[in-house]
Amino acid sequence: MAETCIENPDYLVVNGIPSSKYKHEIELENCFEPQHENSALLILNQEIKMPKLFMKLWNRYMIKVCADGAANKLYQFCVNNNVNHNDYLPDYIVGDLDSIDENIAQFYKEKGVYVIKQTTQYSTDFKKSINLITCHFYATNFKDHLQSSNEDSNYGISLEKGIHDIYATIKNVAELPKLNVLALGGIDGRFDQTIHSITQLYTLTNTDPYIRMFFLTENDLIFIIPPDGVLLRYDAEFRKACIGNCGLLPVGLPTEIIETIGLKWDVANWPTSIESGRVSSSNRFSGHDKCYINVKDGMIINVEIKKDVVANYV
Repeated sequence: MAETCIENPDYLVVNGIPSSKYKHEIELENCFEPQHENSALLILNQEIKMPKLFMKLWNRYMIKVCADGAANKLYQFCVNNNVNHNDYLPDYIVGDLDSIDENIAQFYKEKGVYVIKQTTQYSTDFKKSINLITCHFYATNFKDHLQSSNEDSNYGISLEKGIHDIYATIKNVAELPKLNVLALGGIDGRFDQTIHSITQLYTLTNTDPYIRMFFLTENDLIFIIPPDGVLLRYDAEFRKACIGNCGLLPVGLPTEIIETIGLKWDVANWPTSIESGRVSSSNRFSGHDKCYINVKDGMIINVEIKKDVVANYV
C-alpha cells in the first residue's frame, strides 16, 4: 500500500477507532497519578531535578526504590530543598553499593530502609531494581521474609544475585498483574547509560510485559509504543496545558509506522529508520483526548512535558 502523510488541524476529534484495531491502551496521566496499587517510583543515580513535581510524585507511588548511588541524590535533594529526610525515606536501596556513601547508607538503615546488596556484575543496578520491584509485589512472603531477617544477613538474600534468583521463581507464574514503574534519571548524563535505559524499554517489553515502564526527564516522558496498536488517552485539558511536541523514534532496527490517527502529521505505511533520516520528530498530538498509533515493531516515543505546569496539575 502507498505511504501517506497528512497534516491535520491543531485540534481534531478522534472517534470511531474500533477496539479490534489496538491491543494496548495507555493513559498519560497514569504516569503521574497511577490508578492501581502496583506502582513504583525508581530513582536512578542522577541529580533529582524538578523539585516541585518530584515531591508530588513521591506521594503518588506505592513504593520508592533507589538504585545504589541514587540514595546519595535523594539525601542531597532533601538538603538542597530544606525538606525533612523522614518525609522522603525510600522503601529500598539496592545495588552493588559501590556508589552509595557509607554514612548515607547507615542513615537510611537506621531509618528502617531495606538496603540490599547484590554484588553480581552481570546485571546493572537498574535491572536489580526492576527485579526487586517485581519481587516486592509478586514474590510470595517476600516482605515477611525481609521483616523476619536483619541487615547483617542482607535480610536473608544471597549477596551475589539473590534478588535475581527470587525473581526467577516468579517467572513461572502464567500472568502477572500490571505494574507501573516511573524512573527518574537514566536519560541524561553519560550517553552509554542513556542508551542502556532505552534498551531496557525494549527488553522489558519482551521479558516483563506486565511492567509499564516510563522515564521522566526535565523535558520529556519517554516510553515504548509496542506493536499491535496503541490507543493513547489523555485528558483534553492536560494535553493543552502540559504537553508539547512528541516524536516516534525508531531507535532499534528500521521499521514501519503502519498508521497514526490524531497526530499533527499522521502517516500510514511509512518506513522509518535512523539511517534513512525518516523520523517522525517534532510531531504533536492533535487528537482532542486521544490518538492511535500502530507500528510494525516497538518504537520509542518521547512526549514533551511542561514540568512546572504538570506539577500544578497532579
